[in-house]
Amino acid sequence: MSLRTRVMAAAALLVALTSLVTTVLGTTLVRSYLFSRADAQLRGFATVATRIVERQQLQPSDSSRPQTLPEQFLVEEIAPDGQISVAGGPLGSADGPELTAAQLSETGTPFTAAASAGGSWRVLVQPLSGGSHLVIASSLGDLDSTITRLEIADALAAAVAVVLLAGVGLPLVRASLAPLRGIESTAAAIAGGDLSRRIDHAARNTEVGRLAEALDVMLASIEAAYLARADGEARALQSQDRMRRFIADASHELRTPLTSVRGLAEYGLQQGSDASPEELLRLMGLIAREAGRMGRLVDDLLLLARFDAGRALDCRPVDLASIAAEAVQQARLVATTRPITLEAAEPVIVDADAERLRQVIDNLIGNAIQHTPPATPVAVTVSGEPGTGRLTVTDRGPGMTQEQASHVFERFYRTDNARTRGGAGLGLAIAASLAAAHDGTLTVDTQPGHGTAFHLRVPLAESFPVI
Repeated sequence: MSLRTRVMAAAALLVALTSLVTTVLGTTLVRSYLFSRADAQLRGFATVATRIVERQQLQPSDSSRPQTLPEQFLVEEIAPDGQISVAGGPLGSADGPELTAAQLSETGTPFTAAASAGGSWRVLVQPLSGGSHLVIASSLGDLDSTITRLEIADALAAAVAVVLLAGVGLPLVRASLAPLRGIESTAAAIAGGDLSRRIDHAARNTEVGRLAEALDVMLASIEAAYLARADGEARALQSQDRMRRFIADASHELRTPLTSVRGLAEYGLQQGSDASPEELLRLMGLIAREAGRMGRLVDDLLLLARFDAGRALDCRPVDLASIAAEAVQQARLVATTRPITLEAAEPVIVDADAERLRQVIDNLIGNAIQHTPPATPVAVTVSGEPGTGRLTVTDRGPGMTQEQASHVFERFYRTDNARTRGGAGLGLAIAASLAAAHDGTLTVDTQPGHGTAFHLRVPLAESFPVI
């Protein structure tokens, strides 16, 4: 059955049980009250009737009814031999109560006895001198009729209450359960995939309102967990794609110098003793260069692995401007034809690992040199901001799209997807990891055709001597 049907059935059963209990209790109380009144009347009349009979002021007769006795009472004198004499009352002895010997012995206590012609009597037996018994009886016909009418009235009232409950209670129950239908429709919509659905229930102070509020909180958590899972799955797929690309790129980057080393070694072995010392030195230099290239790639991968594992830095107060000046000076020696400028008005003391901070700056300047035309200017600016030191490396190269900029700090990412421009695509990934290890940030501003600017921010140090 539906909840509405169960509620209505329970309410109807409760009303019926309540009416039954009320009827039984009310009837019992009324019957007890009426019987107590009848017993009081019997006792009051019995005293008078006993005196009259004993003084022989009334002569028992089967045909006459003394006018001095109330008509609602039947008075019989039962001799020791069992002969009945009617002393007075509304009926003859033929319609009176049928009493047994045991009942005649119950003197002084009213009891109920069946009538000879049907119905019942309330009887009180009083002993008389000479072994006779005086029986005073009052018919219970009116009392039973009153109680029967009371029971019928209670039954009709119960029936009317059930009908009113069905007519009035059903719409009220339907209206009260309307929010549950809203919850049901919301659950069906969510099961269909609409995780943004919520339960619209304004009365938050009711049980259903509190249930709706709790379900809304639960649904928000489920939606967040589902979105997080979906995002995690998407990231996992992207990670798998990056991993496949990483393996392909790493394999290519390692295979190229390995192939060169093997080819140069085989060439040297073929030449043998016929090779001149100059040729051998040239071959050894080429092999050393390719081995160095391989070593740098392996070092970069190991460095990223260390910082992925949370390796700590040796941080202390250093001058960001001085480290930037050293990096710019080194870059000018490497790229002699490229204008590289430095703007640093005053020392900027940051809390950093000097060696790793220098590596970040070298990677940023090297990235600008590698991905811009040979004569493109590169500008390095050092300044202080509230709580942080800022270093900006700006070039006037071709720039990047926003899609490319969103992936520029990923490992082995290349904007042109080519391997002919040099580098393994790890420089910016290492720079970003080192910036994060310093509790800093590395961001990029770029537009196609308007160049690129990388912004490094590192927390300022407190007042310490500059190293």
